[in-house]
Amino acid sequence: MIELNTKKNIKVSVPESLEEDDTPKFSINDDGIREYYIEHGYVVIKNLINSITCEEFKDIWDREVKTSKSFIYRQASAKPEKHVFNSNKWVMNPILNLQSLDPNKFKKLREKSLELFSDQKLCKIFKTLFKDKPKIVQSMYFEGNSETWEHQDTYYLDSNVLGTMAGAWIALEKIHADAGRFFICPKSHNFENLHTKENNIVENHDRYIDEIIKLIKQKNIKVKAPFMDIGDVLFWNSKTIHGSLASQSKKYSRSSITCHAIAKSHQLIQYQKNIKKTNFSENENSIINFPKDLSLIKNKMIFNFEVNFPKISNLIKNKLIKKKLI
Repeated sequence: MIELNTKKNIKVSVPESLEEDDTPKFSINDDGIREYYIEHGYVVIKNLINSITCEEFKDIWDREVKTSKSFIYRQASAKPEKHVFNSNKWVMNPILNLQSLDPNKFKKLREKSLELFSDQKLCKIFKTLFKDKPKIVQSMYFEGNSETWEHQDTYYLDSNVLGTMAGAWIALEKIHADAGRFFICPKSHNFENLHTKENNIVENHDRYIDEIIKLIKQKNIKVKAPFMDIGDVLFWNSKTIHGSLASQSKKYSRSSITCHAIAKSHQLIQYQKNIKKTNFSENENSIINFPKDLSLIKNKMIFNFEVNFPKISNLIKNKLIKKKLI
């Protein structure tokens, strides 16, 4: 067990092995998965994704994506950026929405991601949690990790039935304790809604994060960073406080994929009030959203404008968000 701190300096005891971890791990056919998730706000399913599939993702990443000099939409900023590497030569700015990548540049990763988001086993767990067919609404790919502050997804994105969206963090390799482990605050989904006009994302995002930290300290909320082996998946509720630790290892990356899903009967909303435009395609096991799908000419035009005129694009985007929120 090693002692680490989150981005906002909350202490976390991180297990270095499965034996040190007291987090229950379920298998896909175990009873009690939904019940544990409802009570604790998260659940870990072991060996859910085939290790061969995980290795194939990493191989595609190395050959097709990591070598690219292109702009790609990024998770932290939602803006087009080129790769940012750390001293280990790991990409530190995760990419956003694998299913919407330009098929002319990233065909293999896009196709492999669509296979994953319609995978029978992954979708079975989502269906168990929702009691409904899942809509995969967003995704990300991580190699290195620059650290994510403590937050709730519902502040940014959720189902119109607040607190029913679920995330899935998929370990594509064994995630070592100092490699940027995902952390979770069990039962924190039961606390009151912390999103208000006064801490909206345009003007007072820092205030929202400060309120999260204050809550963790006042309520003495436990922070856990479960041991995650290749193919393990951690599912969490949109109101559950979570984040990720910084990549500190000089030897191990933290290759992983995150996706978010809502029930088929629900709508996707942003900032807890605005119905978000969607572009869904249905398959046997899931319904997949294609935000800013770069196989479409109109989206390529918008993308090119964002690349060439980033300041103007950002100004327009913030004005539109503020108009919707206030």
